[in-house]
Amino acid sequence: MSVESLCNDFGNLGIGQGSRVLVHSSFRSVGPVERGPDGLVDALLTAIGPSGMLVVPTFTYRSERFDPRTTPGRTGAVSEAVRLRSDTHRSLHPFYSVAAIGPEASVLCVGHELQPGTGIDTPLDRHAAHGGLIVLIGVGHEANTTIHVGEFHAAVSYLDIPFDPTWPTTAEVVAPTGNMMCSYDRFPGCSRAFSVLEAPLRARRAVRDGTVGAAAAQVVPARAVIDEAVALLAESEAALLCSDPDCFRCPRARAKIAC
Repeated sequence: MSVESLCNDFGNLGIGQGSRVLVHSSFRSVGPVERGPDGLVDALLTAIGPSGMLVVPTFTYRSERFDPRTTPGRTGAVSEAVRLRSDTHRSLHPFYSVAAIGPEASVLCVGHELQPGTGIDTPLDRHAAHGGLIVLIGVGHEANTTIHVGEFHAAVSYLDIPFDPTWPTTAEVVAPTGNMMCSYDRFPGCSRAFSVLEAPLRARRAVRDGTVGAAAAQVVPARAVIDEAVALLAESEAALLCSDPDCFRCPRARAKIAC
């Protein structure tokens, strides 16, 4: 499919000139695209225009030495296509970096390495504070990392439990001012149960549905995601925990809540 047809799809989802969008995607679900993932990125950038902002996750999850210029992310073909563009800014968090294109991209990314990956005043939180949208293309809310930001705003008790105990908590970061060691003691964790947030988001009419190519797509304000996560967690601190007994974090989080 052409870049033009994808631009029309984004327009039908309410994405236009000046939009600030955080995109989580499964490129395979979109179908054949002119110029591949770069064609989809071209369509997004055309839709939002020069005054807009495109943000994607470029998470490594685990990295003992992180160089933002060369360390690949593990969050899909579209995110990698954005990361490799010459006008992209990438944050310096060694595990949960984001890449952004737009006039305020460097401001969005600055200082990320000093905070937990999805904590307060990190790029995803700033994106929400400035009226940003979340775009889910061929994925559900299990991929919606901003829900983790809601966990930090709610100050849940289990943030000190990692998703996987074998993942590093300290990494060397290659920074423009010189290499630094960064350590963390609070973490985003399991997201298997995050689909529970879709119903309250739809109840407040925050979700706009559409398609991007062959993929089902949703657009939702990032601020609404954080607000609904905080509200859900106020009712039950266990609301976003999965029930998989093999999950490292969620059973331990439940036990901690029960104490």
